[in-house]
Amino acid sequence: MIEKVFAMPVSSDGVSYWVSPKWLVLAAVIAADGLLVSYDLRLGIAALVLSLAAALAWAYLSLRYGALSGQPSVRSSLLARADHQAAVRRKAANASAAQQGADPAERA
Repeated sequence: MIEKVFAMPVSSDGVSYWVSPKWLVLAAVIAADGLLVSYDLRLGIAALVLSLAAALAWAYLSLRYGALSGQPSVRSSLLARADHQAAVRRKAANASAAQQGADPAERA
């Protein structure tokens, strides 16, 4: 039980898609661009072009290497391996405790 408390943070795989932090970042970018457009049209357009370039770069990288590529993530395989190792350790600890016997006087 304690292993689960100190495990790696929970990924966003189980969280609903709309709760993802990328939507907060997108909303902040849109709000900032709206403020820039209301201040100066050319500055707002320049910020919008930079934002779109960053979004296209993110989309390319996530389609090529990231979570959108369809391949299992490295993090999920590490978590599965850590869970397997913890199960093996628990099994070995239970087996050694069973070999030692339940009576502490017998061990001495």
